[in-house]
Amino acid sequence: MASAPIEGGFVAAAEVMAEVVGAEAAPATDVAAAAAPAAGPMRWNNNTSGFVLRRMAQLLSDGTRPNKVFKDKDVNLVAKCLKDYSGNAVSPTQVYNHLRKWRQKWSRICKLKDLSSAIWDSDVNAIMLDGEHYLGHCKDHPKDAYFLNCPIRFYSKMDAIFGHSMATGRYALGSGEALEVNQADSAAAKVEGSAFHHVPKEKTDTEVGEGSKATEQLHSTVGGKRKRGNFTKDEMLLLTNMSDAVNNVANTLRETGAAHVDPDLYLAVMAMQGFTTEALIVAYIYLLENKAIAIDFVKMAISHRDIWLRNYLAKNYYM
Repeated sequence: MASAPIEGGFVAAAEVMAEVVGAEAAPATDVAAAAAPAAGPMRWNNNTSGFVLRRMAQLLSDGTRPNKVFKDKDVNLVAKCLKDYSGNAVSPTQVYNHLRKWRQKWSRICKLKDLSSAIWDSDVNAIMLDGEHYLGHCKDHPKDAYFLNCPIRFYSKMDAIFGHSMATGRYALGSGEALEVNQADSAAAKVEGSAFHHVPKEKTDTEVGEGSKATEQLHSTVGGKRKRGNFTKDEMLLLTNMSDAVNNVANTLRETGAAHVDPDLYLAVMAMQGFTTEALIVAYIYLLENKAIAIDFVKMAISHRDIWLRNYLAKNYYM
């Protein structure tokens, strides 16, 4: 659009600015629309989940986060890296929500490690139960089978990310707590001996004259000493005998479970070539729980064992 020159051959400044703004506004809108595609539903798998957990664990390894608290910029960075890695559009909110799901898994793992009959195998990161307890527990809690008697996937990464903020047993944090809350204010910090630095506002609005039974009970529970019960000699003897009986039953169950294991099974599995140690451990634990298959596996030729292992591990995402 031509502008009429005024005296001296100059064009009015207002008209020049209008032309410049009009010329640049349209392409800028197109670039913004092309640069920010909407992130659709994200389909997570072991590959993308492992990428996010590894990146988050790496952010903690530099030692710059004494409280191991993630900020928004950390989640944004991981979301960008995941997009570059997988080629899928993923938003920081999707990464954040996915981390919350893994935190729920970690909370469940902490509770399972506290089971009275559980044995923690640090070599393969597995929560081990004997056959009877395993079957009984999985019957009542089928979803827990994913975490029992097999190596826990991404355990070390979850421990690096969430392990600082959760204690086990009755101090375990709920899965509804936000990831980026400073965990120095949490129950886990109290277990470690740290003091609270933040008090919710609604808790400070109570007038001094009103008092609080909940506060009184908390102080009496935490600060007071537990009174010892007075037992007679007969009662002490009874308790001792009961403890011995329980220990004998537990030892008998362990010995009975081990007696039915084929002595050649371990070498038959672990001597196979072309598989990782972790994958062979997974197959070995499965065979321990399925004795009929284990007996046939030992009798197989090596080539047939190789075929069986590849099929089983492929179905369980270890190939």
